[in-house]
Amino acid sequence: MKYDGEEKFVELLGEIPNVAVQGYNKERKVIYWNKASEKIYGFTKEEVFGKKLEDLIIPDFMKELTIEGINNWFENKKAIPSGELILKHKNGSEVHVYSSHVLLKEDSNNPEMFCIDVDLSERVKKDLELKKKEKILFHQSKMAAMGDMIGSIAHQWRQPLSAISTAATGTKLQKELDCLSDEQLNNALTAINESAQYLSSTIDDFREFFKPASNKIKEVEILNTFDKTLKLISAQFVAKDVEIIQNIENHKIFLIENELIQVLINILNNARDALLTKKNQKRLIFINSYKKDNSIYIEILDNAGGISSDIINRVFEAYFTTKEKSIGTGIGLYMSRDIIQNHLHGSIEASNTDYLYEGIEYKGAKFTIKISIN
Repeated sequence: MKYDGEEKFVELLGEIPNVAVQGYNKERKVIYWNKASEKIYGFTKEEVFGKKLEDLIIPDFMKELTIEGINNWFENKKAIPSGELILKHKNGSEVHVYSSHVLLKEDSNNPEMFCIDVDLSERVKKDLELKKKEKILFHQSKMAAMGDMIGSIAHQWRQPLSAISTAATGTKLQKELDCLSDEQLNNALTAINESAQYLSSTIDDFREFFKPASNKIKEVEILNTFDKTLKLISAQFVAKDVEIIQNIENHKIFLIENELIQVLINILNNARDALLTKKNQKRLIFINSYKKDNSIYIEILDNAGGISSDIINRVFEAYFTTKEKSIGTGIGLYMSRDIIQNHLHGSIEASNTDYLYEGIEYKGAKFTIKISIN
């Protein structure tokens, strides 16, 4: 005798596209297999009837747990929780589903269980495509960052290399003219050594930024993070007469420091590029950092005139840029938002602001980063 609601149950759920419905008896043998099950799992009704569930669509690593769960429900009325599962297609490939179970004919000696599997393959496919796209974007962002780093290295090395060259050629000339004193030789060698030590130090700074082992969550001091950031890029700002004014409260926070440094570099470089279009004015960037309501706030603003109102809502879009293609990739701010939201679990927003500095009124873009301390 069938359970009163079984026929209605099968009628309602039996042939909904992408919803596989299977029925099993107490021995876990198939007693019902709808068309969607054939499509999703690749087995026909004739192939599955009378065969055990674990010999069909259950991966090896799940067999023992599945058998235990079904037996426990039949014997102890302990329901199987619903959730996402990775099952197995006839050809051995993975099948991603959201699985729910219903126990029917509970009052009989031959109880039956119906399993309802919603096919998630399209969603999983889209997720994989999105992850692939994000991986490509992240790689492009790293390459762009590396390009900026090479530019920074060139600026930072220019002066010490010039000092080494001047000291060496000057010493050589004095030696040839037989007018080189011990004091002059000592001063020249000291200058060469100091410049060489500076070059070595900058190599260590850049190596630390790109070292994979540095991409770990640790407790950092915000002030030290900004010091590291500016050591990497300050030479290009000094060369372009861009002044950076800092007002930073030093607080400790747990995060992946290199990822925050990458975001700060992206925003600061964008501000620098915007300022380079401005003539006959001071080029200013302000960095403010403070704690409020158990969160760290970081504000970076410039005096480049702000972002046009018709594009300010698009600045975080992938590949959107107002720069020439040879200069901008349009992925820096997109990756910055991704890092802040998904890696550092914070938020970032862009706005325009008016402010007064040393009696002069300025307007510029303002980027605000919020990261929870907990």
